[in-house]
Amino acid sequence: MKTIKKTVKEDEKEWENPVEPTKTSDERDKEQILRQYKEAKRRKDNLTENEETKKND
Repeated sequence: MKTIKKTVKEDEKEWENPVEPTKTSDERDKEQILRQYKEAKRRKDNLTENEETKKND
C-alpha cells in the first residue's frame, strides 16, 4: 500500500482573521464555534458532576 503525500498551498493555510479567529464573517463559522462552546461546557459540567458524586461517596 502506497501513501500519497498531499501538499497544501500556502494560500490555503491563511486565516480569514488570524488575530481573532472567533470574529469571522461566515455564519457557519459562528455556528460551529457556538456548538463547540456548548459541547465544551456540557463536558465540563459532566466532569464537575462526577467529581461531586465521588466526594459524597
